[in-house]
Amino acid sequence: MDSKKVDSLQLSYRETLEPVVRARYEEKLKNIGGTDPYELCVKTSFSDEKKLLPSVTYPDIVNYLLFSPSPYTTDDLKSLKGLDAYNQSMSGWVSNVRAVVIGSKHVIRSKVLHSMRIRDKPLNPWSIVEPNGVIQASHCDCMAGLGEVCTHVAAMLFTVMEIVRIRDSTTVTQDPAYWKLPPSMKRVEYKEVRDIDFTSAKSLKRKFDRSLEMDSECNETPAKKFEKQIPKPTDDEIKDYLKNLHATGAKSAILSVTEEYSDEFVPTIEKQTFPKVLGELRNQDALLMNFGDLLKITDKVEISVSSEHVKNVEAATREQSGTKLWHDFRAGRVTASVCKQVCATDPGNPSQSLIMNICYPASKKLDTDATRWGSKNEKVAKERFLRAILAEGLHENVELRDCGLYLSEEKPHLAATPDAILSCNCCEKSVVEVKCPYNQRNSMLDGQLKDFYLKPDETGKLLLDKKHPYYYQVQTQLGVTKLKSAYFIVMTEVDIHMEQIMFDEQLWEEICVRTEKIFKVAILPELVGKFYSRLPGCGLPKPDSILTDAQKSSTDMNNTSGDEEEKWCYCDQVESGEMIACDNENCKIVWFHFACLKMDKPPKSIKWYCPDCRKLPEFKRSRARVAKK
Repeated sequence: MDSKKVDSLQLSYRETLEPVVRARYEEKLKNIGGTDPYELCVKTSFSDEKKLLPSVTYPDIVNYLLFSPSPYTTDDLKSLKGLDAYNQSMSGWVSNVRAVVIGSKHVIRSKVLHSMRIRDKPLNPWSIVEPNGVIQASHCDCMAGLGEVCTHVAAMLFTVMEIVRIRDSTTVTQDPAYWKLPPSMKRVEYKEVRDIDFTSAKSLKRKFDRSLEMDSECNETPAKKFEKQIPKPTDDEIKDYLKNLHATGAKSAILSVTEEYSDEFVPTIEKQTFPKVLGELRNQDALLMNFGDLLKITDKVEISVSSEHVKNVEAATREQSGTKLWHDFRAGRVTASVCKQVCATDPGNPSQSLIMNICYPASKKLDTDATRWGSKNEKVAKERFLRAILAEGLHENVELRDCGLYLSEEKPHLAATPDAILSCNCCEKSVVEVKCPYNQRNSMLDGQLKDFYLKPDETGKLLLDKKHPYYYQVQTQLGVTKLKSAYFIVMTEVDIHMEQIMFDEQLWEEICVRTEKIFKVAILPELVGKFYSRLPGCGLPKPDSILTDAQKSSTDMNNTSGDEEEKWCYCDQVESGEMIACDNENCKIVWFHFACLKMDKPPKSIKWYCPDCRKLPEFKRSRARVAKK
């Protein structure tokens, strides 16, 4: 890069500074007639002649770093960290030290490696110094340099001090021993451990001082380094060494990769036991099975959750949606938030979108105005609720804590994540569920809102509608957590509703029965054989195994071929018990046994399509149009 291009880039430096910092910067430049060191070409304006360097001594540097008044606060700078910059100087992090005399002042400039980001481009500190060594002003293009001093300025000054020390200690007949200075490093290279010099900066300083005190002629030829021959340790010696190291209690890295001691380094969360993730139930052999065969496989699937599992999962998922475990353990389980939908869907014709959302919750990340509003205000609502509880003065040591995902030990297909758990010394714990409705954010909760889930009872008191999904959500949270009461909080910008809801055991039993049914006939087939997410047509029986007579007349179930009785359903068996016909005229099976479909009663819909046909695009659209009407 030529000097003109460098100058054009550096000219803009002072223009990039904030007004206050720029004013102080220009004030410092008045010491040298307003000349900006960054606007001078390093190669042509500055010289590497050591005689141009001012006689800076250690007291000069200490006085400047510690006792110079700050131009911003008038207090002493007290840059104690700057005194540690000797380490950088001794380690060779300072290079290209140059100087120029402007008027009666010496301007020093150099390059210094970053303290932390050693791969970044070196920084460019400068200082204005009197010939007698008194430091008047400094600057650096790092962030800390804007505050007057930094470790990079200090490292440069310490390096100048040592250069001057060598220069002024030589006699007329001697050449300055600048070779004794630590070699400058342009960058820090990666090295093997055996090639790294671990000598501390303090030791390097002592060595440097001794070398200056000794006669230069005796020190020009360094002594040959003696390498001690160390025999390779035996297996028993290594074993004893590791045993003694372990006895110290130190968490040494070498012990973490030694089989005998490595278990002690396993993170706590990995030591905990967790239930099987339901997403791991997938069976490769079941991916092409028809629905009937798939149900035979899922009938054998058993899932279990222990009390220890419940405790560990809840503790590990308290960050909720921010953790991978939270998504993993929700997948395939009916959570409280969708409980009402699951209870309402028809087991004979379940909502496919609902099943997909349950099995793959991580794929449905909502980021809407409503969800952002709820997340933003949930904490505020909980704080207001806690203040209200404390104001009652009826409880001792009240605590409101966030919680993670709770799994049900008795019904392992169910899970819930309450917003908080309320506890005190005098009462049982309670679930807390918070709602911050976006559409009603500016409304009063006075019972006048249309189609709202808070309804006035016969006395005019607002209560959560027992038919609303939120009521099912709260009851599921109580059932899963085994608690007896919940607080339902609704907060808007102008009002707040607080309601205590007691556990409804009868509804909980109904929830358990209905959700378990959907879990067995819809969720498990997706988890095990991806029945709903596989392509339409996969898993259908082969065409040559189906008689075309069955396609022409879905009502003639007694049609036979010779003396052989017609066979139907996924099970490929004859008519028996209650059966149902698919309304797709081109269905390849037509008739199905209730038992094979795990159906207890006829579906609610007027038309019914078998599990395979309902995945076909034309019947998805047909059902959508019916729903729309």
